[in-house]
Amino acid sequence: MDWQISSEDIVRVARALIRIRSVREAPQPGAPFGTGVRQAFNAFRSSAEGMGLTAVRDYDGYAIEVEIGQGEEILAVLVHLDTVPEGDGWTVSPLAGIVEHGRLFGRGAIDDKGPAAAALCALAAVASQGPPLRRRVRLIAGGDEESYWQCMEHYLQHAERPTLGFTPDSEFPLIHGEKGGLTLRIERDPRAPQRYLMEAGQQSNVVPDRARLEFAQKLPAAFVVERARELGVQVVPDDNDPQRSFEVLGAGAHGSVPELGTNAVREAVRLFGDQLADPLLELLTSDTDGQSLGIWREDPDLGGLTLNLGIVNHDATGTRVWLDIRYPHGVQGDEIAKIVAERVRPLGARVVKEFDAPVHWVPPEDPLVQRLLTVYRSRTGDSTAPGTMGGLTYARTLGHAVAFGPQFPGRPETAHQADEHVFVEDLVRAAQIYADAIVELAAR
Repeated sequence: MDWQISSEDIVRVARALIRIRSVREAPQPGAPFGTGVRQAFNAFRSSAEGMGLTAVRDYDGYAIEVEIGQGEEILAVLVHLDTVPEGDGWTVSPLAGIVEHGRLFGRGAIDDKGPAAAALCALAAVASQGPPLRRRVRLIAGGDEESYWQCMEHYLQHAERPTLGFTPDSEFPLIHGEKGGLTLRIERDPRAPQRYLMEAGQQSNVVPDRARLEFAQKLPAAFVVERARELGVQVVPDDNDPQRSFEVLGAGAHGSVPELGTNAVREAVRLFGDQLADPLLELLTSDTDGQSLGIWREDPDLGGLTLNLGIVNHDATGTRVWLDIRYPHGVQGDEIAKIVAERVRPLGARVVKEFDAPVHWVPPEDPLVQRLLTVYRSRTGDSTAPGTMGGLTYARTLGHAVAFGPQFPGRPETAHQADEHVFVEDLVRAAQIYADAIVELAAR
């Protein structure tokens, strides 16, 4: 069916969401994830109601849903409206929703506000143009996907559990398997002497692109700059204190693919290792696959374990480091945490497990996978096989759900990076596919 879905509508909805900074912050009344996420929910509701979708329910500021159709069973389309912090290095405003050369820029453009806009427009098209549905369809938007997923925990405690679903939070043609996701906080009491201060990163699932350091002893700025040139490290001495304070630059990337970024903490250790004299940081920045910690695992379905050091706070009160670990079949989060704890204990550190989501797996022969592949292939002619990934999506919260787009094969990965963007034409194509998928799964 040729759905009447306009690029103008999708961009309008996406831009309204991108212009809201919806990074998790301190809870407020009616806003458990802060006022920014609350405002994003309000904008989402306003957009839905403006399209004639009035069956909207807010779940105490944790999640919001829009429903169409009739029936006892529920098809869920799962999106999220929170984002990681903007970070540095943008060439356009990260909160403006600028469209240039056919691309929509902004934090959340591809992860996940642009896809949320495409899904909302697809839902409205099915409601006004599609056939009768034998299942209800719920477009569910969460507000804590980039942190601890308390949004979906709350939602599933207070709502009917959907029968099946998909989430527009990955890539086409389809992702049927996701690695487990583990967040560990490593803590260490204050050290004497206090050689340095360091602050890096804002989110554990983002490769930090900057590390700010301040040393107790003066360092010759010219020597530091020359040493950095030899190593290929980017460093900027502070104008106000160029012999003590420095900023080391890296390149951000999604925490599930740390090898695609340049971790600024690792660069700082390369450059200032002798001055830091910190075996804990040396250990934690040794690699991105966990071999130094003794946690490397691999399986033929999901590939190898990945390790991202996402945040470092080191000051007079002690050291706190956050690790984002994505692991395959054959190992559990508790096992990994225990191994890491044993490895860092001789260095005076302890481990706190903050988050653990086990491996998610839907067999490729499952009817849900096959029906969605048929929808995708009929629209694109692309016969690429479904895949797996290290990223975590809401699909795992339902069990019988998969990640389905919106990124098309061959497009660059920009989630969690500076100048995050999505091609507008891709959002329109994705919306057409999502409308087809809703009909396939809820009307037939």
